[in-house]
Amino acid sequence: RFARRLGTLVKSRRFLLVAISMKMPDQQRMLIQKGDEASESADEIDDDVQANLVCPSALSAVLSMLCPCAWLCSIRTIQQNEQAAVMAWGQYAGSITKPGLTIINPCGIELRIASTARTSLDLKDMRCSDAKGNPIIVSGNVIYKIFSVKKAKVDIQNVEQYISEQGPMVLRKVCSHFPFDSSSGPSLRGGGTADNSVGAVLRKELQTILLDSGIAVLKFDLSDIYYAAEIAAAMLQKQQAEAMVEARELIVQSAVDIASSAISRMKAKCHQLSAQGEERILGNLLTVICSDRGVQTIMPLQM
Repeated sequence: RFARRLGTLVKSRRFLLVAISMKMPDQQRMLIQKGDEASESADEIDDDVQANLVCPSALSAVLSMLCPCAWLCSIRTIQQNEQAAVMAWGQYAGSITKPGLTIINPCGIELRIASTARTSLDLKDMRCSDAKGNPIIVSGNVIYKIFSVKKAKVDIQNVEQYISEQGPMVLRKVCSHFPFDSSSGPSLRGGGTADNSVGAVLRKELQTILLDSGIAVLKFDLSDIYYAAEIAAAMLQKQQAEAMVEARELIVQSAVDIASSAISRMKAKCHQLSAQGEERILGNLLTVICSDRGVQTIMPLQM
């Protein structure tokens, strides 16, 4: 009698396993296959799929039926701006993308919850070189959010650590293509259009790396930049000299325009000027305007 009952129980369990597997979605049945079928299914479910919470796997369904008391621990809460990856016996079974109360089969199930709210990460004091080879110290700020909980919690071990490791490499790579300062194009200190600015290039380069990680880079900007200590004094003198040259060029150009305008106005008012008189007026005006000090007038006195 015991053998008959045992045989009947085994047959009923086999029938139950077959019935449950036939009712399972295609995505879930691919997860329990072995060999080549398992590798093919991994490519097909690379993106997030909706999880079958009541029957994530055949084994979970059988255990929950044999132990109905386990359903007392089946209610889970998913907060706002959160998503969860459902792992059934170590295998990805789907994702929960909507917040609220959820009933999940408790047998062999693990929830890997990730926040989809915007998050910022600071990259401080990264040493790199600009386009001219000058050593500089830069700091950046990354604003990102998770759009795929499967990629962020299953394919990546630690999202924040992953970004903190990839961000400095992108920062050094992009900074090496831009000069520290430039008046004719985009530079690390600012300038350029919105499409070719440093922030736009940084965000594009980092997004290319993090796209397969389920992370959307919303913004990546430089928060601080300065020359390294060993060349800071020399570069300061260079900047001062360049600023002085630009200022002198502007002063001389303006002085020439003012002197020429003065001569033209005098002729327009019928003042007769000789060639020597024009040269003397031009020379005096250029001297007064271009001088970096106050001019003192000297009048000759004839006795």
